Amino acid sequence: MTKQPMIHARQDREGEETEDRRWAWYDFANYAEAKEQPDFDGDGDIAKWLGDITARTRNRTLAIARHNAESVLNGTLALDMAPDKRDNTLLLHYFVSRDKLILIGGTDIVLTRTDRGGLQGAMLDCRSPIDALLVLLSEILEFFFVQSDSFEQNLHALEEEMRTRNDRFVLKKTIDLRNDLTYWNAQIIPIKEMHFSAEETFREDVEDSECMHILELRLKRIDMLQKEYDDEIDSLLRVDENITNYRSNDIMKALTVYTVLLTPTTALGAIWGMNFKYMPELDWPLGYVFSLALILATTGATYWWLKRRGLTSDILNMNMRSGGRPEPNKQQGRDKAESTGAAQDNFKG
Repeated sequence: MTKQPMIHARQDREGEETEDRRWAWYDFANYAEAKEQPDFDGDGDIAKWLGDITARTRNRTLAIARHNAESVLNGTLALDMAPDKRDNTLLLHYFVSRDKLILIGGTDIVLTRTDRGGLQGAMLDCRSPIDALLVLLSEILEFFFVQSDSFEQNLHALEEEMRTRNDRFVLKKTIDLRNDLTYWNAQIIPIKEMHFSAEETFREDVEDSECMHILELRLKRIDMLQKEYDDEIDSLLRVDENITNYRSNDIMKALTVYTVLLTPTTALGAIWGMNFKYMPELDWPLGYVFSLALILATTGATYWWLKRRGLTSDILNMNMRSGGRPEPNKQQGRDKAESTGAAQDNFKG
């Protein structure tokens, strides 16, 4: 049985048709239904389009703008509607002329803020077939706005997690969010191409079109969201990089201090471990006590020097627990107070 088209014929309050031109919308579930439609016989553009889409599963937009003949916009819109479910795919073949809109493929997957009847009513209420296609694209963008709300919640949760606990798992989550954002950005590109192609082929119809204006605003809004999300993720990655550099420098500083502290012990142990025949310290009655005292004294002197230089306070007082804050440094507070008092005395002098 041949499927009948839906006809746009707007009526006024008295039931009479307005001056809007009549156009037909053919909505098919699959290629076989469209092939059997007798209304397409003799139309070379439709025949070529039907021949091209038989095995197409990727995005393609063909804008044919003719000066002395009817312009045509056709192609395929293929969108993965969820990055973690690759089978949740919208595959829509479309053909738009001055008096026809042909769609092949289901559109129920994109319905978010309306139902099928509401979408059909909004499309049939349009003045031209290209306006009806723009209404459909606007509804598809609504799906991405809903997904952006979920993305934003995940982003804010990650920011809070980084505030309290920053480790390699947080970095992995940040990279995963960046991948998701890149994935969603790629899904918007074919819709942007269709938007510009519609303006190229049906300039007169979309020049003052409210449908085109709404689609442009939604594309600008989603561009703004994507840019803001991208900036936030960049900030998170920079924070993680700075924290990683700080921890690496802190670890190197700690290892350096510990190495310097053990240098006297290592040097004295190396000296007394040499196999010389005559070493007077070996015959001293208190040689062992002397060696321990010398090691402790030199180590203590080294520690005092490091502490005087302010090289040990951060290491000895820091809290290495994830999310912990370093304890207040009393020595730094005393040094700061002394330096402040000295500055005041110099100022008075």
